[in-house]
Amino acid sequence: MATVWVVDDEAPVREVLEAMLQQLGHTCRLFEDGPALLSAYRRDEVDLVISDMRMPGMDGMALLRALREKDPHVVIIFLTGYPTVQDGVEAIRLGASDYLTKPFRMEEINLRVLRALENRDLNQQLRRSRILAWLLIGSLPFWFVMGLALHLLLACP
Repeated sequence: MATVWVVDDEAPVREVLEAMLQQLGHTCRLFEDGPALLSAYRRDEVDLVISDMRMPGMDGMALLRALREKDPHVVIIFLTGYPTVQDGVEAIRLGASDYLTKPFRMEEINLRVLRALENRDLNQQLRRSRILAWLLIGSLPFWFVMGLALHLLLACP
């Protein structure tokens, strides 16, 4: 299904998420901190990142900002054991796909992962459609001139 990278400073959380995601058919890669994930990150290798919000060194928000510099379309879901409205709003404002609280259930993880991946696919289709629309709009003058020239050529005896 998808390649999901998980970053959390707590090994039990990483392992539980890995087990859940693998049971759902996803491939996982685990990281214990943001800098390790950042150094390994390649745009086309990852479908989704699941990150803890509060980690020593680099927190989830800093990780999101750094990932956005590497890949503006990165899909990230945040997990936190210390939920606040302010953190949730800030995460979504910065472009996080979702914000979950610990403890979490497998059904909830599955639903949120599927929704995030579906939104990613829809956004990719939208970007491609916009590019195609602009290409078509840009080619209109060419086709108009060609049509006019053909009309004039056929109209002249």
